Amino acid sequence: MKRRTFLQVNATAAVTGSMVLNSTGAFAAPKNPGEVRVLFLVGDYWHPGMMQETHWRRVLGITGWRLMFAQSSQFVTPEVLSQTDLFIFCRYSGGDSVGWSPLGIVEERPKSAPWMTSEQEDAIVENVNRGMGIIPVHCSIWNPDNKKFMALIGVEKPIMHGPIRAMTSFYDMNPNHPITAGVEPFEEVDEIFGADMLDVKYEPLMRAKETNPDLDRLALWTREVGDGRVVMLNCCSTQEVCWKKSMKEIMWRSAFWAMKKDILPSGLIEGREVDR
Repeated sequence: MKRRTFLQVNATAAVTGSMVLNSTGAFAAPKNPGEVRVLFLVGDYWHPGMMQETHWRRVLGITGWRLMFAQSSQFVTPEVLSQTDLFIFCRYSGGDSVGWSPLGIVEERPKSAPWMTSEQEDAIVENVNRGMGIIPVHCSIWNPDNKKFMALIGVEKPIMHGPIRAMTSFYDMNPNHPITAGVEPFEEVDEIFGADMLDVKYEPLMRAKETNPDLDRLALWTREVGDGRVVMLNCCSTQEVCWKKSMKEIMWRSAFWAMKKDILPSGLIEGREVDR
């Protein structure tokens, strides 16, 4: 083994244990009374993680909830999910786009962690049934081999979205559901996956219409499974759509609804410079 490789491997081995512990350390202690833990797994080659993290922080940052972001899918463990109140993720099937390393600087990326393993899939289903809320976002629908997860969101088969960054009209907001009641229709660039739905109970909340080619697809729906709730946010691929007041409002309300909490006024406004 070359000296440089030898030193890198041994340095990694020496600190990996403590770094992994620190990476999940927020979940090591029991929750305090009233504490809410929101776990995020966002970001891959096609869907910038920092963009998604920034928008979720801007929307939910004033809640006082603990917003925690997994830096690799390997940290989404059954133990962590068992202490999670709300799991928000935007990840299609396959390995992480880059491998995670506890070293600050690397010459070669380590092997990436897989998503979604059967263990992770079982833990998601189990914890939704016990009462955890989940918000799968956009490309999360593209986990076709994880049949238990697909059944959880009510989808038999996902269908690839249309032209990337096509102008999309969001409309047909469900006036009877607390997530979309009173939310104004809007237009912005986005990409909407299609879905052949299973014969299960779900509630459609919003549709999206694209042109060239003409596509009209379900962009938002909910399910209740066991004691938990699912909000399938089948949109939010671009930063532009996340700046829209209506989408921010949907993100805000979805988080409260998924955890069976009273939906508080958001105070959200549209714009790039000031969010509230």
